[in-house]
Amino acid sequence: MKVKRLFGLAAVVALFGTQKVAAQYYYPVAVSGFTQDVIANGIGSSAVSVTSPVDDANFAYISRDFQATATTPAPTYGLPATGQFMTIVTGTPGLTYQLASYSGSNSLKLNAANDTGTLTFTTPTAAYNLYFLATGGSGPAVASAIVNFSDGTSQSFTNLAVADWYGGTNAAIQGIGRVNITNNNLEDGGGTNPRIYQIPLAILAANQSKTVQSVSFTKVSGSGFINIFGISADKYTTCLAPSAVTASAVTASSATLSWTAPTTLPTNYDVYYTSSTVAPSGTTAPSISGIAAATLTTNIVSGINSMTKYHVWIRSNCGTTVGQWAYGTTFTTPCSVFPASYTENFDTTTAGSTTNTNAPMCWSYLETSGFAGYGYVINSNSNSPSNSYYLYNSSASTGNQMLVSPQTTALSDGTKRVKFFAKGSAGYTLQVGTLTNPTDPSTFVSFNTTTITANYAQYTVNIPSGGGSYLAFRHNLGGTYRGIYLDDITVQAIPSCFEPTAVTSSNIMVNSASIGWAAPATAPANGYEVYYSTSNTAPTFSTVLDTTNSTTSTTLSASANGLTSATTYYAWVRSVCSATDKSDWSASPTTFTTTCTSTNVPYTQDFESATVPALANCTTAQNLGTGNIWTTNSPGGYGFTSKVLSYLYNSTNAANTWFYTQGINLTAGVQYTISYKYGNNGGTTYVEKMKVAYGTSADAASMTNAIADHPNITNSTAAITSTVNFTPTTTGIYYFGFNCYSIADRNRLFLDDISITQSSLATSETAAAKKEVKIYPNPFSDVINISEFKDIKTIKVNDVAGRTLKTIENPTKEINLSSLNSGLYLITMYFKDGSQHTVKTIKK
Repeated sequence: MKVKRLFGLAAVVALFGTQKVAAQYYYPVAVSGFTQDVIANGIGSSAVSVTSPVDDANFAYISRDFQATATTPAPTYGLPATGQFMTIVTGTPGLTYQLASYSGSNSLKLNAANDTGTLTFTTPTAAYNLYFLATGGSGPAVASAIVNFSDGTSQSFTNLAVADWYGGTNAAIQGIGRVNITNNNLEDGGGTNPRIYQIPLAILAANQSKTVQSVSFTKVSGSGFINIFGISADKYTTCLAPSAVTASAVTASSATLSWTAPTTLPTNYDVYYTSSTVAPSGTTAPSISGIAAATLTTNIVSGINSMTKYHVWIRSNCGTTVGQWAYGTTFTTPCSVFPASYTENFDTTTAGSTTNTNAPMCWSYLETSGFAGYGYVINSNSNSPSNSYYLYNSSASTGNQMLVSPQTTALSDGTKRVKFFAKGSAGYTLQVGTLTNPTDPSTFVSFNTTTITANYAQYTVNIPSGGGSYLAFRHNLGGTYRGIYLDDITVQAIPSCFEPTAVTSSNIMVNSASIGWAAPATAPANGYEVYYSTSNTAPTFSTVLDTTNSTTSTTLSASANGLTSATTYYAWVRSVCSATDKSDWSASPTTFTTTCTSTNVPYTQDFESATVPALANCTTAQNLGTGNIWTTNSPGGYGFTSKVLSYLYNSTNAANTWFYTQGINLTAGVQYTISYKYGNNGGTTYVEKMKVAYGTSADAASMTNAIADHPNITNSTAAITSTVNFTPTTTGIYYFGFNCYSIADRNRLFLDDISITQSSLATSETAAAKKEVKIYPNPFSDVINISEFKDIKTIKVNDVAGRTLKTIENPTKEINLSSLNSGLYLITMYFKDGSQHTVKTIKK
């Protein structure tokens, strides 16, 4: 039988780090001399955030606060946003590092053999040992180092192996992920790669009392790009601290610390303990001070929190001298009994593996001896980002494997229920029950068998009276090699007011939508509340409802009004049984996107705002054949330099696919010009075909106004630009369609840089350009400047979809656009003589 439980079973639990005979005085050292920024952080493209990749393949490290755009979810992995972390090297427990700012140079990068660089200590420091952080990008390398002391002497180190950032040993931190700075794609986070390594520099005894001024590094050989990120020191001291610090008798609120006194007894000791990994400094106030060294080598720590990992430092006071803080030990307080309600979503637990079964703190994975399967937290297949729990029975067809909850107060008194999300394959079953002994699977008693499906669904089970105080989810086997995923488990009191189910959305308009749902078995006496938001974060009981985010209803539907066009919303519903008794919010939201408003010319669509592979905002596609259509940022070099629209055809049937622009306001009798680029990657072997038309709706049947036909597209080396004039006969909203009606093949046809302008403005546009009005800087951060503004009446700022985001009347030289997100914008200047001029700008 195997039990993997984290600090919830015994009344006393202690973790003991590997101790050496001598105390260790670990501190990060502030240094200067970094040459490159190789860590992407904050909001914005990684290409802007860093100055250099780690390797020769355009990959950089990421911070946990990195987001390519403001709407991109922050990663669940990466380097700590503070830059501070404690090493995972077992031989140096408590060794802490502090990286340089992610917004400046943070790596001493050595690319070629004989490249050199120096990290200079801000405060010269004497040390028993130095440790530096380094990694090799695109391969391993060998370095040498010279430690320079303040007295002018030095100590040399040779043959320092720097491993490639994937797969090396002695990693100080790992599983931190990386980003491709050419496209912002993230990869390899949450596992064991990529890594940064800890490399020791043992200072000779004769040099340990000397202060270190700097360390000079040289790349000697190897294919890898050496990146050095920081230095920590085992500081030298003459007032020695105790050693062999241990923690015992650890309870939920206290622990006993013991240690071995140094050979020369000090006057007294100070102890500092914290749940943080930040080492104390000389000015840090002790948690316990003035412990008499002559008579006491143990001390009681009290008033601490349950389920918390604590780090302990200790120092000696030698009368006239106070020694350095020495890292002592680590201990984790056990779990207290959980009261209902509580929720577990597995997102704060490090992922396990097939060889490292695990569970969240106070939960446990339990299986019978010899069971062939495994259970662990996995960084995928979640109902809510980003982790779930995975039960897999491998070749086992008998026995038990289960996820066990913390001990829960009055779990089986008949007033509790459990809600959880699960998925597997259709027909797989999962048992829910209780245990009286969380280490003995034979004490499991099932009270529910749930048949799950291939997609996540929420299940609600009332817990009967008379069972144990540990809840368990048991894989019901039923066949071999079956995987089941669990997420978002909630144990709570059975409510008197039950939530609605099956929330849907319909009648979606520009500024409104209808929300519907199914009533619970007992309908609420006071109707329902509906909450809607542009964020997929579920509301809670503390969420404030107002007229901008909610509505009420006494029926099974409601209208959400005042919405923003072309915006994705999420909506939840709850029952109102009385003013003080309301149900949980519905388990899952309904998701919908409001329709787009029409826009004016000039209209441009270059697909840069599209999220690959989705279409650009407010554009649509219609597939009448077997073709596919999507946005790509890999057009293959056929004259397109960035994101384009791509069509792909299969090998047996001709494609008949339409792409439609946003609705555009046109005036009868006015001549307009449409311009666009297209190309084919099939050369002359395959022929692509495309028609262009416009109509009053985004539908093939409406495309009655033909503009152009390109039946022989064979270009394979450069994008073709087509420009056509047209004049609508009636005023209204029109949609422009691009119809690919290719022969049967598997080639791509690309479409890009669609522009629709009023032809009659050509002369005045030219005149406006002759005014030599310049907008700078471009790209800009928050403010743009206009070189000549006296003749400008109005400025409009549009996004690439044509929506007007800002209008400035009678502008001055400086225009503040700090409210805009990063991206491409169109700045149109309307002059007092009736002319206008449009400039593309990029906000960083």
